[in-house]
Amino acid sequence: MENIFLTGFMGAGKTTVAAALADILKRPAVDLDALLEDEFGCSIADYFAAHGEKAFREQETKLLERIVEQDNGQIIATGGGLPVSPSNRAIMRANGTIVFLDLPFDVIADRLEQNTATRPNWKSRDDAKKLFDSRKAAYHDCDIAVDANRPAEDIAMDILQKTSGVKSFTADIDSVKLPVSPTFNAPSELAKAVAEKPYSAIVFITDDNVAAAHLPRYQRALPHAISIVIRPGEDSKTLSQAENVYRQLLQLNIGRDALIVAIGGGLVTDFGAFIAATYKRGIDFMLVSTSLLGCVDAVVGGKTAVNIAHYKNQVGLFALPKAIFLDLAALATLPEQRVREGLVEAYKTGLVCHRNLAQFIDENLERLVYGNLPLIAKVAAASAQAKAEVVHQDFREKGLRKILNLGHTYGHAVETWSEERISHGLCVAQGMIVALHIAMKRHYINADMADNQMEIVRALRGPSFPVPSAEDAFPLMMADKKNTNAKITFILPHTKDGFKLVQDITPTELQDAINEI
Repeated sequence: MENIFLTGFMGAGKTTVAAALADILKRPAVDLDALLEDEFGCSIADYFAAHGEKAFREQETKLLERIVEQDNGQIIATGGGLPVSPSNRAIMRANGTIVFLDLPFDVIADRLEQNTATRPNWKSRDDAKKLFDSRKAAYHDCDIAVDANRPAEDIAMDILQKTSGVKSFTADIDSVKLPVSPTFNAPSELAKAVAEKPYSAIVFITDDNVAAAHLPRYQRALPHAISIVIRPGEDSKTLSQAENVYRQLLQLNIGRDALIVAIGGGLVTDFGAFIAATYKRGIDFMLVSTSLLGCVDAVVGGKTAVNIAHYKNQVGLFALPKAIFLDLAALATLPEQRVREGLVEAYKTGLVCHRNLAQFIDENLERLVYGNLPLIAKVAAASAQAKAEVVHQDFREKGLRKILNLGHTYGHAVETWSEERISHGLCVAQGMIVALHIAMKRHYINADMADNQMEIVRALRGPSFPVPSAEDAFPLMMADKKNTNAKITFILPHTKDGFKLVQDITPTELQDAINEI
C-alpha cells in the first residue's frame, strides 16, 4: 500500500492534514518531526542549537529511510526542509505519492508569528520569506499540489480526489448527455452545477439518517436551499409519503422552475426522483448518492418508483436527472455491513457486464470489506459507469438491461418475505447464490466458476439468515416487474452467451438452490 507524503513550508498544516487523512482512510499518521524529537529526547530547536542543521538533516534522512520500510500505507507529515534534498524526494517518490500543501507565505507568516519559539529556522519574517522562496522549486517537485488555505478536512478530500484516479464521465442515456461525478467534494460540485441555471428555489429531499450525517455539508454549500426530511426505511417509499411531500412543496410555493436535489441512498434517490418527475408534471432534479449500494446501482439508470404494500417499486416511471453525484466522502462513514451490501451489487454488475470489475473485487476483497476508501471509490465509479453503458443500450429495460437483475428475482422475494427487515443488498446476495447454483446445475457455467463466485458472494454477505422456501417464494416472485407472459423470469449467468433469460424454473429446482444457501 503506497504512502502519502505531505510536504510544505513550516506552518502549512502538514500534521493536521495528515491526521484528517489518516482518520478518513483508517491508516496510520506519522509526524517525522515528532518522531525525531522522541529520538533526540529534546526539541528540534534544541537539537539544532546543540548539533547544527547538517547533523539534523542526516538524522532526518535516516528516519525517512526507516519509515518507508514499513509497508502499511502511512500518511507521513514531513519536516519543512526535508524535500529540499533531491535524495529525500527520490526516496518519497519511490515509496508513495508526494503531496505539496501549497499556502501563500503571508498566510503562513501570520500563523507562525504568534509562536516562533519551536521553529529553529524562523529568525525574522524577512529571513523566513527568503527561506520560503529558496524552497519553492523543491516543493513543486511533487506528484500533486493542493490549495492548503482551507479547513483540514477539505484539503484531505481534495487529496483523495486527486490520488484516487476516479474521474467524472458522461452517461449517454435516452439521447441525453448526463454528467456523472464521482467526487470527494460533492457539495461544492453540486453548488457549481446548480449555479449554471437560475432556479427559483432549491429543495433538498433526504431522510433523518442522511440529514444527521451529511446534510450540514450541503447546507453550507447551498445555504438558501430548503430541506424536506422523511423517515428512513422502505415504509417511507410510498404514495402516502409522496403526497405528504407534494403538500409541503405546495405550501412552500415551489414552482416548475425550482430544482429538487435528492440526497441519500437508493431509497431516497428513487423517491426524490419520483417526486420531481411527477410534481407539477415534472421539474428538474439532481441526485446525490451517499451509499455504496446507491452509487453502484440505484442512482444511475433513470428509474423512479414507490412501493405498494411490501411489493417493491410497483409504481414509477423513467425520468432522468440533470446531474448525478457520487458522494465518495460519505462512503467513509458507512458501517461495514453497508459496504458489503454495496459490494454485492457491484460484484453482480461485474459478473454480467464488466469482468474486470468482478476480478478487481475478488482480488481486493479483504481490503474493500475493511473499508479501504480509495478502492471503494474505484468500485463505485467503475460500477456506475458499467451500469450506465448497459442502460445506454436499453434505457427502458426491454432486453439487455435485464442482465442487471441477476440475483434480484429471488432476492426481491426474500426482501418482501422478510417485510424489508433484511436489507436489499443481502437479499440480492442470496438471490445471486440461487442463480449461480441453478446455472451450474444446468451446465451454463462450470462448477469451479460457480463455486468461486458463490464463495465471493458468501464472503460479502457474511452470516446466512432465514430465507423463504420455494413454495413461499413463488407467489412473491410472480409479482416481479421483470416477468412476462405470466411467467417468472430468472437471469442466469452463461459461459458462452454471458447470460440467459429463462422462464422455466421449477419449484424443485429452486428449492435445491435455496438449500445451497
